[in-house]
Amino acid sequence: MSTKILILSDIHSQNITLMNILDKVQSLFNPPKICFIAGDITNFGSIEDMNEVLDIITSYNIQTFFILGNCDPDINSGTLDTSAKHLESSAEEISFFTLVGFGSHRPRINYKLLLELKRTKKRVCLLTHAPPYGTKADLISFNRHGGSHEIKKIIEKFHNIFLVISGHIHESHTISTYKKCTIINPGPITRGNFAIIEIDEEFKVKGDIHNIYEMK
Repeated sequence: MSTKILILSDIHSQNITLMNILDKVQSLFNPPKICFIAGDITNFGSIEDMNEVLDIITSYNIQTFFILGNCDPDINSGTLDTSAKHLESSAEEISFFTLVGFGSHRPRINYKLLLELKRTKKRVCLLTHAPPYGTKADLISFNRHGGSHEIKKIIEKFHNIFLVISGHIHESHTISTYKKCTIINPGPITRGNFAIIEIDEEFKVKGDIHNIYEMK
């Protein structure tokens, strides 16, 4: 048995591109019914803008989990009215693994939650906005790194983390590994990027990054 997941990041309220991607995904054989969003849902927009984007995704009958990015509004600045679940510093059981979210490009890590999951031997997927520092997922211009040192440290400390899904760095759409952990940055929807992955019961991750403008 495996779980198929659609990964989106850095939507920046590009709703037309988002709908084109979702239409394409839904036309695939056995499309994913779960979506993880790695932040920057809006482009410095309002809660109403965020609700609009999330409602587009959930209207495709996709169970959606998200964290916030640095271009998103304060979640307390209005009424979040969506069936999508905000996952900041909390955990959600997804099939046979646990999803934990830490938003913003400067995440506040809930170590108490991570320690509890480690003690119970839960296998964990991190949904973050910032990618871990020093990996292929955080390369910016001139081969510099722009990711989070904190996310990198928790990968090194918590060996039950098998997957990190992030965004933020638009230039580095990659699937790579660090310390036996799979790192995915799908790249921004503003450039037509998204990823589809499958996770099996042995926590092996397979999948690809796609671009809507390059697909037939």
